[in-house]
Amino acid sequence: MMDLRIPIAEGPVSRNCNRSDRLSRMCRRLGVGAREAEIRRCLDLVCGESLAPDAGWSSLNADGVPVQFALNLAPAHMPPFEFVGEAFRAGMGFRERRAFGLERMTRVASVIGLEADLASVRPLLAELTEAGQAGDGEDPAGAFWIGASFDSAGASSMTVYANGRRGPEPARWTRLEHFVQFVADGEWARIFAVAQEAGLRPLGAGVRLAAWSRPHARVYFGAYGISPREYRRMFHDAGGPAHFDGALGMLFDHILGADVEFPTQSAVFSFGANGDGEWSPKLELCAHCLSNESQSRIGAWGWAGVPVYIGVGMRHGQRYLSLYLNPGREGL
Repeated sequence: MMDLRIPIAEGPVSRNCNRSDRLSRMCRRLGVGAREAEIRRCLDLVCGESLAPDAGWSSLNADGVPVQFALNLAPAHMPPFEFVGEAFRAGMGFRERRAFGLERMTRVASVIGLEADLASVRPLLAELTEAGQAGDGEDPAGAFWIGASFDSAGASSMTVYANGRRGPEPARWTRLEHFVQFVADGEWARIFAVAQEAGLRPLGAGVRLAAWSRPHARVYFGAYGISPREYRRMFHDAGGPAHFDGALGMLFDHILGADVEFPTQSAVFSFGANGDGEWSPKLELCAHCLSNESQSRIGAWGWAGVPVYIGVGMRHGQRYLSLYLNPGREGL
């Protein structure tokens, strides 16, 4: 398993760092300090209002904070700075948040030069989240999470995650499959069949947009009480690359240790594709749900935030470690 301390945590880390400096520290460590103003502009468009103390709750984090930092760590590569957040104002219900999210994603796309790319998928994102009011026991959260990525070479991308957890269960599966089939060709039916057979729940879909690149669609399923051995079988049956099984094994051994023989708690099972026939699988474990011993293996990330999810993915034959952190509501 790749070392969680590199490449961004080299050198001494102050245990008493000021939380208000978190974003600046992340930018400097990831080599994008010169882009901090651009990053803050995008972050403010997404979370400027929702970070207010009285704005309301976001399902992005268990404590309602509407933003996460994301790190995708691959050998010999400096990761980009990435964030994902939910855009809303105090008093907004689902429909108001949905409209506000559509407006803010358009403005973020304008800042980083992806207006035309977003326009090609925006109607599909709107259709996926057109599910009416939540009924009893259904997800009361907003429609969209909006993310952006900035690397030290000057490239930018954005990702929009659409909530698929509303409406009757059969309709959720139908809307999700319709979305990914239109965004990126592929044998999605095989993936959906594996997820349904395993009793997974449809969470939603995401689409990553970058200049001079086809949209990258990803579909997400919620899992609970599934053993590591069963996850490995599921990814194999869904068409995951053989090399990914080794990455899964390293994740389980390194993070779970002796707990590898027991069913996991909450996790997210996902597959991505951009239409070139190559799958991008990923599994993320809820960091809050891990044992104290497993949590200690993630490492000390207090300067960046509280770990929320940790997982492993594969893209273009290269494995990477995925880490999401809750930086808190204050000081961004």
